[in-house]
Amino acid sequence: MLKRILFTVTVEGMSMWPKLVPGRRYLATSLKKPRVGSIIAFQNPKNSEQVFIKKVAAINPAGYEVAGTVSWATGSEQIGVIPREFLLGTLLKSK
Repeated sequence: MLKRILFTVTVEGMSMWPKLVPGRRYLATSLKKPRVGSIIAFQNPKNSEQVFIKKVAAINPAGYEVAGTVSWATGSEQIGVIPREFLLGTLLKSK
């Protein structure tokens, strides 16, 4: 699968508020390697048609542990560690 180098993602939910605003589009790239604290876009490992945007909480050999910015956000506790092959890209800039 050829990954896009530069693309936009649209935030649909409140799980990253106030860092990301619902309805707003953000620029992302597959060239920037995620670090802890980076915000990434990735395919849901349980439903590849669904795309999530979350903050990287930890990186380990299995992939990325992710979290939202609000207490009720879906994160790795619910969806598991995100394998590297599900990574679409890293957001370039947010607030």
